[in-house]
Formats: sequence, structure tokens, C-alpha cells
Amino acid sequence: MKYISLALKISITYFLFGLLWIYFSDNAINLLVKDLEKLQFLQTIKGWLFITFSSILIYFISYKLFIQIESKKEELLKSNELLEKIIENAPLIIFWKSNKGVYLGCNSKFLQLINLTSKDELLGKTDTDFSILEKENFINDDMIVISSCQPKLDYLETVTTKNKILRILNTSKVPLFDNKGEVIGVLGVSEDVTEQINNQNKIKTQEELLIQQSKLAAMGEMIANIAHQWRQPLSVISTLSTGMKLQKELHISNEEYEKESLDNINENAQYLSKTIDDFKNFFKKDNNKTNIYFKELFEKTFKLIQSRLKNRDIQIIQNNYTQIRFDTYESELIQVFINIINNSIDAFENISEDKYIFIDVKEFDNKIVIKIKDNAGGIDKNIIDKIFDPYFTTKNEKQGTGIGLYMSKEIITKHLNGSVEASNIEFEYLNKSHHGAIFTITIPLNKDK
Repeated sequence: MKYISLALKISITYFLFGLLWIYFSDNAINLLVKDLEKLQFLQTIKGWLFITFSSILIYFISYKLFIQIESKKEELLKSNELLEKIIENAPLIIFWKSNKGVYLGCNSKFLQLINLTSKDELLGKTDTDFSILEKENFINDDMIVISSCQPKLDYLETVTTKNKILRILNTSKVPLFDNKGEVIGVLGVSEDVTEQINNQNKIKTQEELLIQQSKLAAMGEMIANIAHQWRQPLSVISTLSTGMKLQKELHISNEEYEKESLDNINENAQYLSKTIDDFKNFFKKDNNKTNIYFKELFEKTFKLIQSRLKNRDIQIIQNNYTQIRFDTYESELIQVFINIINNSIDAFENISEDKYIFIDVKEFDNKIVIKIKDNAGGIDKNIIDKIFDPYFTTKNEKQGTGIGLYMSKEIITKHLNGSVEASNIEFEYLNKSHHGAIFTITIPLNKDK
């Protein structure tokens, strides 16, 4: 349209110049010359002059237009060079194809990805011309974008190159349109996120190892707890079996007594088996969340630490146990409760009486809020901001690893999308003032189940 306008401008200028020349030159000659021969001569001269002046006029107009065209071409070349530099130096893999899947261009990062050394090896070819395992996926993605006229954004795909190295890409593809709105190709932009994904997997693996390390750190205490819990039922089993054997030897056995003793032995054996199951479930890895009542979850926690609490005369005071149900990684949250309660138990070491741990639970704003507090004297204000740091501990090496509270925070914040905070608190209980630490855990609820 722009070039048509320029041609029309030249034509109109030429037309007006010719019209004015003929009109004024003819009138001037007719006024000045009456001789017919001279008139014919002057008409010839006038024609040559018209050709000369019109050629000069067209030259200057064309020269000006050519200068403008050259200037625009130079600007266009600079824009193309800038665009090529941007594409080439962008920290992304960029390529574009025709609507038939033929490669029309790319940057060097794309060539590196598919192990090519120059664009000549790529241009004019399609994905089927290359030995790439995932080429069918690439072709299907292109066809979806072209046929739907819609972009496909931010999806993960893999590329297995000639050297069998697997690369993970975050890719977006958009359709390319001509002036009529017809799809003429597809533009692809990818980011190599292989290292990022691998690092995320490493971090996840490290977190899982830390969780297991935290559980193993508690294993010695747990085994001691189980040994204490088993002492009484084992003593009952031993007494009953010895009594039955003695009656047999003295020939004074009683069928009713034997039946009652066997029932008693079985009951205690079931208790021992249940203790093993509780211990085994705690160390089992959580792969999926379960929907559970808080009361049931804390009862499982209590079974694992009750002997330690009992040995130290520490009372658990449970408040507001409403029927709150939520999704969680069961053994991981039990681990959090054990870590916090174990810290309270250790803090009671130099306290001889009135030792309490309070568990308060409520539902608020579609969240479950769990508060665990004690009256063990609180946390030193100089270290309270560090207690969730990895490997920070005030205990000696044999007593603590410094990962319990750190892993508790990791589980709550990263695995359960919640929060955990610690502070000191003053409160009254049984008409006495107490001072201790309080841990507040907030976890989103799932009310769909």
C-alpha cells in the first residue's frame, strides 16, 4: 500500500507538470509568434524542453524516493541484525518451523541440544530426518499448536541426544500468523531445566534422609520405651506359664485355671504385637496423605512416648479434643509431635514436681491449630530464634543431634504447607503460675472428605 501511494504521487506530479507546461507554453507561443514556420520550430523546441525538464524532475523525485527506500532498508537490516543477536544470545533454546514442520531457523543453543554444528544441517529438514527418540512427541505438539491456532505453554518434555544424554526442557510453542491471519508456522522456546530438576530431586532425597536420620536418632529412646512397656506383659506371661508348668508337674492342674491363664497370655501377647506394629508404622515411609482424626493421631503418638513420660512423672493435659479431621502424612506429623514433646521432657530434667505438657487443638479459618506447651521454664531468649536451625542443639553429642526441630519445621512448612512457631509463655494452672515454652502448629484443613 505504501509503494502504491509513492507511485501515485509521482504520476500526479508528472501529470500536473505536463498539463501546466502545455497550457502556459502554448499560450505564450501563440501570443509571441504569428509565423507558422517559426511556430512549428518553437513547438519542437518546446517538446525537447518538456522532455528535459520532466526528466530532471523525475530524477530528483526518484532520487529522493530511492534515498528514503535505502534508508528504510538499512533500518530494516539493522533491526534484523538486532533481532538475530537477541535470538542468538538469549539464554533460551529457540527455533521456528513452517506449518509443514520444516525447520526455518534456530539459535546455536538449539543446534547444541541436538548435536549439530551448523544451521545448514538443520534448515529445510523436519524432525523425522533426525535420530531423536522423542521426535513423534515433537511432531504431535507442533500439529496441536498449528491445528488449534493456540499456544501450548510451559510444559515439560525430554530430549535424548545422540550421546544418549537425557535433557529435560520447559517448552512453550506458539503459532505464527501471516497478514491474513493464516497459520504459517510454529515458534518454539525451551529452557533446559535438567540441572534444576536434578537439584530439586537431590534436595528432596536429602530431606528424606534427614527425616529418616531424625527418626533413627529417636530410635534408641523408642527401643527403651518399648522395653519398658514390654516388661510388665512379659512378666505376666512368664508367671502364668511357669505356674501352669508347676501345676502340671505337681499333678494339680486345673482346666479352668489353664484356660484363664492361656487367655491372659494371649491378651498380653497381642499387646506386645500391637506395640511392635506401632513402632513399625512410625518408621514406615509416608508416600500418601491419609485423612485422620486428630484424636486418633495423637493417641498413636502417646503410645510411643508414654513410658518416657511415666518414668519422669510428666502429665499430658489434653484440651478441646473436638472431632477435627484433616489430611496429613501420618508418621511425619507423629514425628513432629514426638520431637517437640521430647524437647519438653528433656527440659524437665532438673524439675522434680508439677511437670505438665498441655495439648490444645482448635479449628480456625479452615485450619487446624495445635498448641503444645509445657511448664519447664521456657527457652533462653538468646537462642529461641535458632532452635529451628539445622544441627543447633544445647545438649551434648550423646543426647541430641540438633535436627529434630529443624526437621519438624521442614515437615510442617514444606510437606504440609503449614507453619510452626515457638515462644515463651506465662500461664496459670491449678491456681499456680507457670512459665514455659509453647509451640504453635497451623495446618490447612481439607473439608472435602
